Amino acid sequence: MSYAVLLLRRLRERHRHREQHRDSDEEQGWEQHRARDQDRDRDREQHRHCARDQDCDRDREQHRHRDETHERHRDETHERDRDQDRAHDRHPAPISPSRNPLPAPSASPSAASPSPNPLRGRRRRRPYPAQRIYRVRCSFLELSDEQALRRCRLDRAAIAALCRELGADLQSLTGRSHALPVAVKVTSALAFLASGSFQTVSRLSTGISQSAMSNCLAQFLAALQRRAVRYIAFPPVPVPHRDPAGLPGVLGLVGAMHVALRAPADNEPLFRNAANFHSINMQVVCDRRGHITNVVAKFPGSCPNATVLENSALARLMEGSRAPGVWLLGDRSYPLKPWLLTPISGPRGAAELRYNALHARSLAPLRRTLGLLRRRFRCLAGGGLQYSPPKVCQIFLACCILHNIALRRRVPLEPPEGLPPAPTHPEPPPQPPPPPGPGAREGRAVRARLVQQVREGLG
Repeated sequence: MSYAVLLLRRLRERHRHREQHRDSDEEQGWEQHRARDQDRDRDREQHRHCARDQDCDRDREQHRHRDETHERHRDETHERDRDQDRAHDRHPAPISPSRNPLPAPSASPSAASPSPNPLRGRRRRRPYPAQRIYRVRCSFLELSDEQALRRCRLDRAAIAALCRELGADLQSLTGRSHALPVAVKVTSALAFLASGSFQTVSRLSTGISQSAMSNCLAQFLAALQRRAVRYIAFPPVPVPHRDPAGLPGVLGLVGAMHVALRAPADNEPLFRNAANFHSINMQVVCDRRGHITNVVAKFPGSCPNATVLENSALARLMEGSRAPGVWLLGDRSYPLKPWLLTPISGPRGAAELRYNALHARSLAPLRRTLGLLRRRFRCLAGGGLQYSPPKVCQIFLACCILHNIALRRRVPLEPPEGLPPAPTHPEPPPQPPPPPGPGAREGRAVRARLVQQVREGLG
């Protein structure tokens, strides 16, 4: 073998040996670098655990300090209250009618504000005595007939019957927490409707709280509204009644009554009537004896009487199934129809004058009924009910139901010594007569026949 070939082999072996050593050195370097990274990560994790333990110790120390502060403040407060109670028992303070003066404001705006009370967010439980003392509640059972009539506008027998009828709706579901009996609820609601004052004043007569008075009134109105069809019902089969002092064939007397209320938040101009106060236009129909047979309580005070009548179910009932020879009577604010007779504008002749006189005499029970409602229930005659329009409509409907109950049981309006005069609200001026509508020609024919009957009676 030649020298050149041997030299080449040696060079190749040396190069292979050098490559093997370099690979082993690189692997050792990588191993050392990986070991250094692992040591660095282990040191970092240990440092993190140490910092977390220090934070936990610091938070535990803060909580312990806060608890000690709360305990110290609570002990100081209890000790101060105990000292004040002892001082009050030894030297009771005189009762003063004036209120406690407010603390004077600080003169310097840069004065340091007091430190926040750590117990401000925690509610202190008020210590109650072993035997709680409640207010003395009053119902119609403790009143005489004169006192019940003056306070509730109903006698004891009528209130007892009302309690029996509404007991299913007003009875409390539980007897805990000293629940209000039905008699107290009924007496409280009747006292509010009869007095026309605020709930705060009315609840003093029965000895209940303001919230209880509000709940009693709401339950009483809802219970009466569910039974409205028992007491207010239009006659299904009209029977003509002959009255020599009035017009013949009168089925009912229709009129309007404005009940004042506070200015509503929604659609305030819609409730302002012609007398410039907010009200609801209540349509009432009664018979010759004063019993209310139909009520429409949902239209604002700016609606004319003719609009209320045309949009009511009474107009559809009279136009659909009206018996011949009977009709309603209304004033000049209503349109003339075959089933609704109004006075003659500009009467000429003795017969027409006599017809207007008989019409006014036949319409007198309606005016007496509306006046009786205001006198019996002062809430309808005051300066305005402080409720929303739906609640005012509920109150008016309840007053109409109680009015019919009083008439059925022949309850007098006032006790023998009388009642103080009720505050009155100005009535809107008379509305102009509406333009002739459909049925006016037939209505004029019906009215002409009545005028002819009056003329024959005069002859």
